[in-house]
Amino acid sequence: MITDRSIMTSRFGQLMITRLLLLSVLLVGHSVLLADPPLRIAVASNYANELNKSVARYQANTGDTRTISVSIGSTGKLFAQIQSGAPFDLFFAADVDRPKRLAASGVALGPSQIYTTGRLVLWHPKHNTRRGLGQQLEQVVRLCVANPQLAPYGLAAKETLQHLNWQPPTARTLVTAENVGQVFAMVITGNADAGFVALSQVREQQVPSNQYWIIDERMHQPIEQGVVLLRNGAQPERAQAFLDFLLEK
Repeated sequence: MITDRSIMTSRFGQLMITRLLLLSVLLVGHSVLLADPPLRIAVASNYANELNKSVARYQANTGDTRTISVSIGSTGKLFAQIQSGAPFDLFFAADVDRPKRLAASGVALGPSQIYTTGRLVLWHPKHNTRRGLGQQLEQVVRLCVANPQLAPYGLAAKETLQHLNWQPPTARTLVTAENVGQVFAMVITGNADAGFVALSQVREQQVPSNQYWIIDERMHQPIEQGVVLLRNGAQPERAQAFLDFLLEK
């Protein structure tokens, strides 16, 4: 027999369950709001491997194991994303021009700082570097370079070829990739038999030294690489701490 008391007890139980469910939802939502957003870093392709090593060293040395998110791309594309409001905390470019422009426009929190100077190499796996650079290029069937409009290493490659007065013998000889990471991939997969990449890349991948030619720096403008703290980032203090750690090294 169902009594008024049993009905009231049942309703009370349902009410308590509903309240507990609502409380759990509120607590979960509150914890999400309080969750620490990641430190977001945008980095040019040529420096990506070295940056990831620096992230690992930083976390090991400081004990700060909170998430650090690294986005890799060409300097030009990352620059465009930052100008459009992408929420990066730090921008490691492959040139100094774009970080300076961000600082001048107020998108950056402070001035640009040089964190490294890059070196350009011609990587030609099938030929020995005892030949001169000009002879190396004569042997190339398909040469890959990064887009000079987007990638400073691509601009340095273009300046090097102009210095040598080199012209592609056919329309298919010269191919363009977005960044030096893609150039490296084109060569390693055989889609290009040679390419202009960063010295840091071939050393990181332990490419035999007789497969690449380090380009004389007088053939192109210096590849000075700048970094800036960004205003749209959610972690300015962590970004500054990481940058201080990296520049001290």
